Amino acid sequence: MAVKAATKPAVKTASLPQISVKIQKLFDEGSKIRAVASATIGGVFAVHGIKVIDSDKGLFMSMPSSSYTKGNETKYQDIFHPVTAEARQALSDSVMNAYEKALAEQSEDESEDESHSQTM
Repeated sequence: MAVKAATKPAVKTASLPQISVKIQKLFDEGSKIRAVASATIGGVFAVHGIKVIDSDKGLFMSMPSSSYTKGNETKYQDIFHPVTAEARQALSDSVMNAYEKALAEQSEDESEDESHSQTM
């Protein structure tokens, strides 16, 4: 009697969907919140309220969340979040790239406004 070796099912690695990000609002230097963004994932899901936060460790992406009180402590729970580390990194990279681009565009607009007002 032949014994058939057990074969493991092939693990499928999901390809990450296309992510497009739009910065909704930029905040001044006085706030820990630097920007609020929206992301479209795979052309089928939209996530609003993603924040770019400035902390002692640098900038990071904060997902939209709701808060609740447990005892005397306020807790936060993400409304939406990537399931895998790769998806989180891809979303974070997309948000940070859009943030850097929005900052650059804002700087260009401000320098154009300054040069225009100086020529008048």
